[in-house]
Amino acid sequence: MEWNRQLVDQVDLAFNESTVCGLFFDESAAEARLLVEVLALPEVGPIDRDPRRVVVFSGVSSVEVILRADLPDALGPVQPLESMDALEAFFASLEQAEAMYGWSFVDVDDVGDDWNVTPSLGKRTGRQVAAHTFHWFTECGRPGSGDGRERYCLQGVINFDALRVERADSQLVPLETFVADARRWWDALERRDARLSAASQRDAQAGAARWRAWGGESVMVPGKAP
Repeated sequence: MEWNRQLVDQVDLAFNESTVCGLFFDESAAEARLLVEVLALPEVGPIDRDPRRVVVFSGVSSVEVILRADLPDALGPVQPLESMDALEAFFASLEQAEAMYGWSFVDVDDVGDDWNVTPSLGKRTGRQVAAHTFHWFTECGRPGSGDGRERYCLQGVINFDALRVERADSQLVPLETFVADARRWWDALERRDARLSAASQRDAQAGAARWRAWGGESVMVPGKAP
């Protein structure tokens, strides 16, 4: 599929209000796998009760991750992450993670100063610089000392040539379907479609499959070891 402005806008829409739940990187295969939970409304029937998707980025030239404390008035200094295993341990320590917002994630031109820092973790494959970038983030939290709570901003950049989307059972989701399910969600929300009533959304949330039980449970990507 040819990447053009229209496709970028559609993919951006598909990721808006999705929640990043993990990232795995196979350096030898130049492949990154981002775990997300998305908003998806099928053409027929109720809200998809399994919002889990694996976004597989191929032709990856680099992966960067930035971790900082989310302080009341500013972001703290960049905190180091020793490895991808350390990143997974951080994800596993969280008790909640918030959805991405902003509508722009692919090939963003002006990312702002928050992204222009030395990363907590950087991985490079030795390939030439890939054609596209994907910027992801989550504002997240975990228990702190005493009754306190630690807040963080976790964000990352994946430089890639192509992507595909899979369900949690590794079933391929055509990119056209991925973006159509998301567009249908936002269109239905604007039309006040009964399938997206408050009661319907609560019911779908209560019965939804999740990548993580936030609060310490780690995750396995089907067919892939973390």
